[in-house]
Amino acid sequence: MLRLRKTRWKIAYIAIGVGSLFVFNGGILSHLLPDPIYAVVANLLTVLLYFVGVRSFRGAGEPIEPPRARWRMTSRPRAGFVIGSLLFLSFADGVFVAISGPSDLKFASVLSAIVDATLAFFYFRSSILLRREPPQTVEEAPHWKQIRRQPLR
Repeated sequence: MLRLRKTRWKIAYIAIGVGSLFVFNGGILSHLLPDPIYAVVANLLTVLLYFVGVRSFRGAGEPIEPPRARWRMTSRPRAGFVIGSLLFLSFADGVFVAISGPSDLKFASVLSAIVDATLAFFYFRSSILLRREPPQTVEEAPHWKQIRRQPLR
């Protein structure tokens, strides 16, 4: 499986993934599928984007080859708490839209709120477990050659 370690590649994955979801969900799926099926497919694609990212991203010092533990969502606890908090805010927004929004958006809002709450739970759980069990690290290879100093003559 693909392993992304550099921050620029992770940002590119997120930008391309979110942009593709926006175009695909807003431009294509909404016109091809009826409303309840559209909401299910859109949320499945979002979960797929998260799943591939979680399995592919690697933090500094994290082993590349072995797969992550199934419960592990990030390389460090702080990242999981930040992402979990953002997902919790998205969950709260989905609940607010489901309660006060138009009736035709209720199913999609409730479904996306459930997905966001589930993902937030997984990220929070991962961060709590990472705090208990320090992450396994490997020695980083230097990215540059060491300079050999020659004695003065």
